[in-house]
Amino acid sequence: MKLLLKFLALLALLATAGRVLAKEAARTETLFLFQNHRVTISVPEGYVYSSGRDERGIITAKLVAPKQKVELQVSFQPDPDGRLTTEAGQMAFLAQVCRPYVDGSVERSYHFKSLEPHRGSGTYCVFTDASLVGREPPKGEFLNITASVKVASGVAIIFTLLSTDTTSNDYQTALKLLKESFESPAPAASPTT
Repeated sequence: MKLLLKFLALLALLATAGRVLAKEAARTETLFLFQNHRVTISVPEGYVYSSGRDERGIITAKLVAPKQKVELQVSFQPDPDGRLTTEAGQMAFLAQVCRPYVDGSVERSYHFKSLEPHRGSGTYCVFTDASLVGREPPKGEFLNITASVKVASGVAIIFTLLSTDTTSNDYQTALKLLKESFESPAPAASPTT
C-alpha cells in the first residue's frame, strides 16, 4: 500500500513538472463577449494566455511573453454609437486614458500612430517611463507603455502593451497581434436554398 501511494505521488509530481516545463503551443482562443459578439485571439508559441472579467464586469485577456518582458493587457467594451470609430474619437479617448503616463514620460506628449488593423480602425501611442531610462526595470515594472484602441463591428478593444523595449522580437510579435489578431470572425455565409 505504501509503495502504491509513493508511486501515485511520483506520477502526480511528474505530471505537474511536465505542465510547468512544457512550452506553450501556439493556438487560437475565442472569447464570447456580448450580444453575439465574439473575438478570436492568436496566442503565439510560448506566450501564457489568461482571460476573465474585471471588477466592473468587463471581459479582459492577458498575454505574457516567455521571458516576461512583454505583457499585453486587453479589455473589450461595446461601442454601439460608434464614438471610437473615427481617428479623432480614438485620439481623444487615448488622450484621456493615457494622461497619467504623459507627465512621467520621456516623450511628455502624445505621438499618435495609426494601428492599421486588418479589420476596423485603430490608433496607438508609446510612452517611455523617464524614471526607468538607463537602468533595468525592477521585476513587474516596464520601461515602455504602448496604449491602443481598435474598433471593429461595434466592439472597442483597448490594449495596454507593457515592455522593457520597443525593438525586441517579443514586442514586435505583440504589436503584430494588435494589428492582426483580436478580431471578430467573418459572419458565416448564409446557406443557399
